Amino acid sequence: MKLNRQGRSRILDKDQLDLLIDSLPSDKHKLIALVCRRSACRISEATQLRWENVMPGVLFFPIEITKGKLQPRSIPITDDFHQVLINWKNQCEEAGESTDPKCYLFKGRYSNSHLTSRAFQKALKGAIIKADLIGTSSHSFRRSGLNSASNANVPLRHIQEISGHRNLGTLQRYLSVNDEQLKAAASAMV
Repeated sequence: MKLNRQGRSRILDKDQLDLLIDSLPSDKHKLIALVCRRSACRISEATQLRWENVMPGVLFFPIEITKGKLQPRSIPITDDFHQVLINWKNQCEEAGESTDPKCYLFKGRYSNSHLTSRAFQKALKGAIIKADLIGTSSHSFRRSGLNSASNANVPLRHIQEISGHRNLGTLQRYLSVNDEQLKAAASAMV
């Protein structure tokens, strides 16, 4: 569990993720959290997305916004999630914001800027307290997404492609093993 920036962020189940997202103060914050939940991306990656990075069936994270600027990632998304992003685009247009391809999905305080990770973290901190999910951090979206894929028996190599981890050892530190999984592994031994 993470406390005072130490330890690992808490892994949340579906209901806890729903509660946390519902506890965020605005549609913008909720959608950033949903992007992180659906793509297992980092907060800094989500906040820097531009409209040109949203395509039917895929979210594209260019090399400039990925951690370490090592390689770009294309994350498949469902049609319903793509529609959520299109609805957000329409909402932004109705509010008079530009949604040109080079514009950010999540506008910041100043023109041609994106919402900062720090601003999202501040909103998230309040939501964590409101939802009583102590031990949770912004990285919980990423860890929860990667763990749910692993628990659904998605091969590690496929999860690694989505997460952007350079090696499986680093990815495996994100994943947890519960008692039921240990029992199943032990019972499979002959």
